[in-house]
Amino acid sequence: MPKITIEAWSSLSHLFELQTRKRHTWNMEIEEGSTLAGVLEKLAEDNPKFAETMYKPDSRDPSGVILVIINDRLPELLNGYETAVNEGDRIVLVQAYSGG
Repeated sequence: MPKITIEAWSSLSHLFELQTRKRHTWNMEIEEGSTLAGVLEKLAEDNPKFAETMYKPDSRDPSGVILVIINDRLPELLNGYETAVNEGDRIVLVQAYSGG
């Protein structure tokens, strides 16, 4: 199975029940033909706190609380959450910030 790298910044470590608040990186096996949406769904299935934060409570639409980056690009600059995910890709999860 192809493997990708997932990186969660320290502010999100609690969503993956990690004990230390630091940046965590791990490998994840994916199915051939996976999309970014599919990878996020798998992370949500395995990590309920991530699911609660990643998605709006009344739908499976992204809440905007977590910024998702794939191979140093925003999904919006690619094919959105339907972007194909391939062997060796890197997905970074960051706390979204706003304000001035």
